[in-house]
Amino acid sequence: MSEQDVAAFFDARASKWDQWAEDDLLFVRSLLEKVGIKQGERVLDLGCGTGVITGLLHEFNGAEVLGVDVSSKMIELAKKKYALTLEIRFINCPFSKLEEGLFDTIVIYNAYPHFVDIEALKNKALSVLKPHGKLAIVHSIGREKLKHHHDGLGPSISRNIGSPEEEYRHFAVDFEKLCAEEDDYHYLMVMAKR
Repeated sequence: MSEQDVAAFFDARASKWDQWAEDDLLFVRSLLEKVGIKQGERVLDLGCGTGVITGLLHEFNGAEVLGVDVSSKMIELAKKKYALTLEIRFINCPFSKLEEGLFDTIVIYNAYPHFVDIEALKNKALSVLKPHGKLAIVHSIGREKLKHHHDGLGPSISRNIGSPEEEYRHFAVDFEKLCAEEDDYHYLMVMAKR
């Protein structure tokens, strides 16, 4: 899977993305509460799409939230949606190319299967997180439903993910596990940089 494939896939769907999003924001808020974002923290919304949760993240931190996505069309829509909120910014670039200083928390919401190179994701997260900064992988659907949803997309767009415990193995040397849980309705892993 290349970043260009992922960008093209989401560019083609950007105009209808918010119509398709079935996110129950109260439920999503309850998941994000488990991440432990504090007031004043600098937060990165990685794979932000059209900014589905960016506003919620801003409610938690009351400070800067940066949304990053490879899809230029998704970023265009996100910028329009949050044009009046000065503390929310968006950048269209691959995570590997991000040069934005240090963050307290990175949240990957409903986008983790689109990161195929987990080692590269981990290493870049380590480089942009402050000491003891958190990396959170959050899905508002369970793994089986997620797999079913992605089955038709093919390996050029996404990958199947393991349980939070299985996925944590990729990060265990450099991150301490704070939370790892899943059920039919969500998937959550929160880790702190060692």
